[in-house]
This record gives sequence, structure tokens and C-alpha cells, in this order.
Amino acid sequence: MSEQVYCLPVEMLAEMRKQTAILERMERQQDLLIQALAEDQGEDPDAPPSTYMDGTPCR
Repeated sequence: MSEQVYCLPVEMLAEMRKQTAILERMERQQDLLIQALAEDQGEDPDAPPSTYMDGTPCR
């Protein structure tokens, strides 16, 4: 009986480590995706214009 009591926490800890590794991998992949999407974007279409239509800079 005491062996079963000992094995359960060890198994739970091993499973938690697996889950943590999966979550860390997902975090890295999402970070890479966000960076790739950010680099892929040009100028922000919602940003105010930096120049007027005649080319003079906005203040």
C-alpha cells in the first residue's frame, strides 16, 4: 500500500513536467508566429499619416 501512495505523486509530477514542456513549446511557437506576423506587416494602416498628400510633413 505504501508503494502505491508513493507512486501516485511521482506519476503526477512526471505528468506535470510533460505538460509544462508542452506549454513552453507552445509559448515559443506562438512567440515566433507573432514575430513573423509583425515583420510581415508594412506600415500600420490605422496610424495617422506622417505627410500630407502634397508631401509636406504633418505636425
